[in-house]
Formats: sequence, C-alpha cells, structure tokens
Amino acid sequence: MGKGDENCYFVSMTETKVKKVKPDIRAITRLVPRDGNLVQGQSELPIDPTLAKEAYDVIAASRNHYGGSEGDANLRTAVAEKIRRYNSIKVDPEARPFELMITNGGTGALIGIAQSYLRNRSALVFEPYYPYHRRILEEFGGKTETFELDDDLKFEKDALLARCKELISRSEYPLKAIIVCTPANPSGKVMTRRELQDIAEVCQELDLMVISDEVYEHYVVGENPHIPIASLDGMWDRTITVNSFSKSWNISGWRLGYAFGKGELLAPVNIAANVIYVCPATPLQAALSKVLMADPDYYDGLIKKFEQKRMIVGDTLNELGFTIYDSGSMFYLWTRIPEEFTDALAFNEMLMERAGVAGVPGSAFADSDRWDSHMRICIAREDHILEGAMEKMRSAIG
Repeated sequence: MGKGDENCYFVSMTETKVKKVKPDIRAITRLVPRDGNLVQGQSELPIDPTLAKEAYDVIAASRNHYGGSEGDANLRTAVAEKIRRYNSIKVDPEARPFELMITNGGTGALIGIAQSYLRNRSALVFEPYYPYHRRILEEFGGKTETFELDDDLKFEKDALLARCKELISRSEYPLKAIIVCTPANPSGKVMTRRELQDIAEVCQELDLMVISDEVYEHYVVGENPHIPIASLDGMWDRTITVNSFSKSWNISGWRLGYAFGKGELLAPVNIAANVIYVCPATPLQAALSKVLMADPDYYDGLIKKFEQKRMIVGDTLNELGFTIYDSGSMFYLWTRIPEEFTDALAFNEMLMERAGVAGVPGSAFADSDRWDSHMRICIAREDHILEGAMEKMRSAIG
C-alpha cells in the first residue's frame, strides 16, 4: 500500500472475520502539512484574545496550584449559567454531591465514567462512531458494542430495543449504557427529538444509563435544534452529559471540559478524576470563568464563521463529485467520495501522495464495510487554509 501503510493499524473484528484495516487519525495528521490537514478533529482557529489575556494575567499572578477535582467554583458557576441558557436545564453549582464538575477535557469525563461504571460492562455506540468512545472503554476494562445506522443515518426503535435486550442479558460484559453523540462525530448528525425519545424509552425500559456527548452543540444550523437528552422526561436521573471547551473556544490543548448530571450519579466520576488527574489546570479554568458568558453573541458569531467555511469547502467538494450528507451541523463534513472511487482509504492515500491533503476515511469510524466509500472532512481551519486545501484536492483529482 506504499506510503499509506504508515497510516493504518489492523483490528480484528471477531475471531471469525477477516481483519479490517482501520486508519489511524493521528498518524495521518502527522503525514500531511498543516495547509493540507483536514484530518484531526480539533479547531485550529486563533484563541479569543480576551481569553488569552486573562490566562496570561492569572498565570503571572501565580495562581498556578492545585485545585479541587470538581473544578474551579467560578467556572462551575459560569458553566451552570451556560447550561441554563443554552440547554434549558437547571444545574446547581453549589449542590452536594456535585451536579457539575470541570474535567480534563471531555476525554477526562469519559475516562471517569468508564472507570466508575463500565468496568466489565459494555456500552452501545451508534455506527459510524467516535473511535475514542471505543478506545477509552476498552482501556478501562469495558467493552463497546455497535448499533449500525442505515444509509441515511437513521434507526428503528424496535431494532435498537432488540439489540439492547440481546446485550443486557449476557453473562460477560452485560450492557450498562448507551452512548449518545449529538451532533455526532464523525457524521455531524443532529438527532431529532423523536430519535432521542426512542433512545430514552429503551433506556427506561431496560434501566440503562445514557452517556451524552454534546461537544459539538454550538455548531447546529439545520431544522433540528440541539436537544440534550437529559432534558427529556425521566432522563435526568440516568444521564451523564459530557461537553468540552476545546472546539468552541479553540483551546484543545488546554484540556478543559465538563460533565453534569444527578449528584449521586456524578459523584463516582469525581472520585475517579481525583485519582486519575487530580484536578484540571487551575489558571486556565480561572481565565475561562471570566469570559465564558461575557459575550452573549459569542456562539452566534461562531455559527456565522462556520457557515462561511462550509461554503468554501462544500462548493468545491460538490464540483469535484462528492456527495455531502446534510447533517444539520457544521464542524465536520461527512461525504461520499466521487462515484468513480469506492475505497476512501486508497482515495485518501492518493490525495496525500499527489497533493499533500487529507481527510479521514470512513472506515476509521466503523466495523462494517458500509462507510468505506465515505470521508470525514474537518473544516475548523482558517479560511485561507481551507481555500488552499481545496485547490490541492482539485489538483489531485483533476
């Protein structure tokens, strides 16, 4: 496979199936120059200057010491206000046990949940899925099971219920939770209220937890609004919601996220966090607390920026023969590669070799072959980077 061999590792699907090549997203990122990198799911946009100044001032004032594992009190207060305003959920930042905690990125929250609830248990993910949902569970003694969406990224409630009943009754790794990711990584799919209600009813019938990953909530632009599943009747008591500031504030290296839910449900996660990473970065939390809710138009501005980015990339991809899934959100574009190509892994290698540009082949996000002709494109880049990358892609395909 030439140069692309460096991008792949082999994963055994089952003992009876042939091993499937799965792309390594971070390896691909290292193999393409910055001006052709549409690969890794992080925002490479500049940091907000006010936030940068606040961080400088806090660090210079020597506020650089341990904090509580639950996070900075001022930031938790600001996040509680954010949740009230954008999610219509009331979280008490003063409650004990804590209903809200700041975590070491969204990943830190997921690790705490895996450690607390999923050892020797399994969680169901919707395929195409975010690879770290699987990797985290398996590193911490759990198991991930998949439930494949159809070609339109939809599902039938009865099929979901049957799959969960099958998994919950087994002796090894019985099903404990469903992971809901909306908007989804990699597809950007925004789940409808009906879909979320179907999931909620399955979880209530079978007494399952929900782990709701809502990192991309501020990129929703379609007819379906972002609806936190914890806001549905009966779901607060069984849902832990995970979110992050990495994408929306362009600070993925700061490793700041948060989790919220019923205090008794969240308490074990806080205990795990205290052992695993002690506390999130204290000066960075203090800085963010001062700006998080200061600009009421911040997230509206974010949408406007990404509408421009989607136009830059989407127009060119359409010209080149890609079919873009109408996901209802904007951070990733989930695309079917041009019809004359069927293997996105080989297609991506061709783009890298000819033009130094790359996305992520769909096989990185699936166990089945259904998505092998698809590709995830991350558009969280400066406009001139996107424009240059599109010209590179045009030259490679043309």
